[in-house]
Parts: sequence; C-alpha cells; structure tokens
Amino acid sequence: GDKDKESTNLGLGEELKQSEENSVQTSSRTETSVSLACSQSPPILICDAWYGFPKQKRPRKERINAVSRQLSNFLEWRASEVSGAKYECHVSLLGSEGDVTAVYARVNDLDNQAHSTNISNRKEKVDFQCNVNMHEFIDQQKAKVIDEVVYLSPDAPHTLSSNSPPPNAAIVGMLIDRRITTDRSRIRAEETLELRAVKLPLDELNVKELTSQEPLNVDTVMELMQRWWWNCDKVKQKCKDLVVSDEARSDMYRKCFLEAAAWAMKTQRERHPNRTVHLSKN
Repeated sequence: GDKDKESTNLGLGEELKQSEENSVQTSSRTETSVSLACSQSPPILICDAWYGFPKQKRPRKERINAVSRQLSNFLEWRASEVSGAKYECHVSLLGSEGDVTAVYARVNDLDNQAHSTNISNRKEKVDFQCNVNMHEFIDQQKAKVIDEVVYLSPDAPHTLSSNSPPPNAAIVGMLIDRRITTDRSRIRAEETLELRAVKLPLDELNVKELTSQEPLNVDTVMELMQRWWWNCDKVKQKCKDLVVSDEARSDMYRKCFLEAAAWAMKTQRERHPNRTVHLSKN
C-alpha cells in the first residue's frame, strides 16, 4: 500500500540523487571557463493549450490554476538559475482567447504574490498568443530559429537522440490532468498537426522505474529542455575552440542530456516527493 509506494519513491530518489551526482562529476570536466556564446537566436518552447479547458466553473478554474502554476514554477526556477552569461529560451503559450487570457491573469496574480524581485514580472517572460494557429505560429518562427520542430510526447514512437543537441523548437502539451490519458499528445501531434512526435530519452538515465514513456510534469519538461539547451551551447562553444573527435563530441552531448535530466528530475522530486513518477516499469 502506501508504505510500498513510499519505499519505491525513496528508492527512486536515491537513484536519481546518484545520477545527479554522477552528472555533476562528469560535467565538471567540460565546465572549465567555457564562455557561453548565444546561438543566432534562442530556442523556443511552445506551450500548446489548444486542447481547451473545461467549461464547467470548478474544473475550469482548477485547470487554469494548474497550467499557470506550472508556467510559474518554471519561470521561478529559471530566474534562480540564470546568470548574465546564459540566454533564455523563448516561451509562448498558444490557445483560445478565453483560455490564454485566463492563464495570463492567473500568472499575473502569482506574480503579484511573489516576494522576491528576481521572480517578479513572470508574465513578461511568456509570449501569450490568443487564437493563433499552431502552424501559422511555427511558420512565423522558422526564419528566426527553427531547424526542426518536434512535439514532445511520452507516447511517441520515436525518441530524441541524447548524442546530439535537441531541436531548437519543442512543443509541450498543456495536459495537466489528475488522470493520465494515453496517446492524447501523440495523436494531436501526428494526426491533427502532422508534426513529428518524440519522447525524451529518459531511459539513458538508467534509473529504476523511470522510462522514456514517463509523463513528466510540464514544469519538469520545460526545465529539462532549458538545461539541455544551455549544456549543449557550452559544448558547441568548446568544440569551436578545440579539435574534438566525433566520438568525444557525441559523448559530451550525451552528458549534456544526462545532467539536464538528472537535475530536472531532482526538482520534480523536491516539488512532489510522494509522486516523483507516475508510471512504473513492468
């Protein structure tokens, strides 16, 4: 029962802690005074709220609060991490006018409740796009940043490679429900939007009970992607300055993902100590 769940989560916590420590140790060798050069244009996280929010008053309020909290969690974390040398990925929220406006207002409320000045003005860190078609928005971005756009889904048939940088644009579905509904994000990506659905290579962490099929919290996915982009940018800069073999470069990029995933999962565990993962390996 609950004791079994508690021991499972504690076990997972220990494995993730070890993974985090390993990531710090392996990444420290690549951290030595590497100046972080910004890419031509920052990558972008597109938050897809076009699934729609419930119409009934109470469920609708719960969804608005949940989506807003996830966005605020990510922005608060990033404000605590960012130094002058690090660029920030763009964050855009797309959906119907009523839904996007409601999230904007709630994020504004959370912003007003923030005591620390470094996490205020959260709403200014998100581009709120009302009634903007997903494909139209992607077309607008292509000239700036996008080499490929992928839709992140734990049910996707394909997995992103950990041996190379992730695409510059990733879509995250604003699916924040008490109950997990399989395949919703994959179907929206592949059948509705005709975009490539991919899952994160979480199996690479080699942590018991954590698989690439794990439906991570939205704020955890956003943190993982930002960390991954940051880490890869350091490697790109280092590879410009040094002669690096393909094998060594591949290994450095793999460490970029492992470090990003381990630290993002650490944040998730701290926020949700009793439910770090939603699925269990068979």
